[in-house]
Amino acid sequence: MDNKKTGNYYYVERHDSDRDCSNRKEKEYGYDSGKKQKDKIFLECGHNPQDAIFEIDDGEVECDQKFVLDSVIVDTSRLCKPIVKIEFSSLVQFEAEDESGDEHEVEVNLLFELERICGGDKQIVQSWKLLKEYDVEGGCIDELEVELSEPFTVTFCDRACPGCCEYRMTVRGKDFEGDFEHLRVVKPSLSAIAQGLTCDCD
Repeated sequence: MDNKKTGNYYYVERHDSDRDCSNRKEKEYGYDSGKKQKDKIFLECGHNPQDAIFEIDDGEVECDQKFVLDSVIVDTSRLCKPIVKIEFSSLVQFEAEDESGDEHEVEVNLLFELERICGGDKQIVQSWKLLKEYDVEGGCIDELEVELSEPFTVTFCDRACPGCCEYRMTVRGKDFEGDFEHLRVVKPSLSAIAQGLTCDCD
């Protein structure tokens, strides 16, 4: 397993043949070779969760940081009219302050994106924006301090064509206001439930 960094894109390259679409074995799901499965349901869990620890320089969150939080391989090649339900959970944590001027503001703007990679073709199938804004006007206080730790969870249903695909959940920083002590997305967990719908299959 090799850690790599491309710009500010952090990921881990795995060398695990069991996680490769081309090396998946039909017996994992009890497939009858060459036959489509009706009403077949199976669960896949993410295999490489990683916390996103944003780099901060003198209180400022550095620009253009993107992290892969978790990924999951789903092989629906033997399912009839497959539907895939993706579930993701994590914990967003940050601590920041603003003590300059009469107006104080702390803002965190994160973009979560669900990527689907099938046969080398990558698509963003859904995205979610997390925006936290805290404003105090009128000089009522000398400084604004914010410390937050709260869950971020999403679900998404994908009606993809049958095949073996990798789903990735990523997060990138968009906009920030305030003097930051830390910013991170921790305890990421990505899972998928796939089902073949009833139909006339060969």
